[in-house]
Amino acid sequence: MRNYIKAENLKFKRTFSRKMIIIVPLLNIGLSFLLNTQYFVPGTFNWWSIIFMPVMLALLCSLSHQKEKKASNYNSTYSLPIDLGKLWFSKIMVIMTYSLLSQLAFLVFMYGMGFVIPNFTFISLSTISASLLLWVTSLWQIPLCLMVAKKFGGTAAVMLNLFGTLVLGIMPASSSFWWVSPWSWPIRMMCPTIGIHPNGTYLEINDPLLSWWVIPPAVIIAILLFMILSFLTSHLFASSTNDKMKKQEVL
Repeated sequence: MRNYIKAENLKFKRTFSRKMIIIVPLLNIGLSFLLNTQYFVPGTFNWWSIIFMPVMLALLCSLSHQKEKKASNYNSTYSLPIDLGKLWFSKIMVIMTYSLLSQLAFLVFMYGMGFVIPNFTFISLSTISASLLLWVTSLWQIPLCLMVAKKFGGTAAVMLNLFGTLVLGIMPASSSFWWVSPWSWPIRMMCPTIGIHPNGTYLEINDPLLSWWVIPPAVIIAILLFMILSFLTSHLFASSTNDKMKKQEVL
C-alpha cells in the first residue's frame, strides 16, 4: 500500500494541487482580513468551512481525475497488474494528507496574523480543535468527489460540493436536524469550538449551539460515512475498470 501512496503522490509533483495547500488558506485569510478585521476570526472560519475547504477538496479530486485522464485516459491503469482497490484508496489517502496539510498551513497563517493585528491571539485549544474537526468531518467528501469527478467530470464535483455546502449545509447546521445532512457537519462543528453561528456571527452566551455534545456523534457518523463511501467507491472503480477491460478485449 505504501508504494501505491508514493506513486500517487508523485503524480502531484509540480502541480497546482500541491500549491493549493498554501494558496487556498492564504486566500481565505486574506479575504476575511480585507472584509472585516473586527470579525476576523469568525469570518475566516466561516469562509473556510462553507466555501474554501469544500471547493479545495473538490478541486483536488478533480485534478486527480484530470491527471489520469490527460495521461492516458486510465488506459495505462487498466493494463497494469495492480490492485485497483488499493489504487483508489491511495488516491483518497493522498488527498486526505493534502487537506490535513492545508489545515496546518491555515493555523500557521492565522498565527502569523498576530503580528499584523494588534492584541490578536489565535492559537488555542479551541481553534486547533476546530481545524481538526473540520478536517475529520469533511473527509467523506473525498471519495464522493473523486467518484463524481470520474463519472461526470471535475466541474460536476466542484458544483456538487459547493451546492451541497451552501444549500444543504448552512441551513440545517443551526437546526436540531443538523445530523441529517453531511454537508452541515463541518459547519456545525464551528459553533461550539469557535462560538460562531453558521451565518458567520458570534453566538450569544448560553446559546444551545454552543453545546459540545454534538461533537462525538458528528465525528462518529463522519468517520463511518467516510469508510462506507471509500469502500463503495473503490468497488465501483474496480468494477467499472474491469468492465472496460473486458470490452477492450472483445474489440
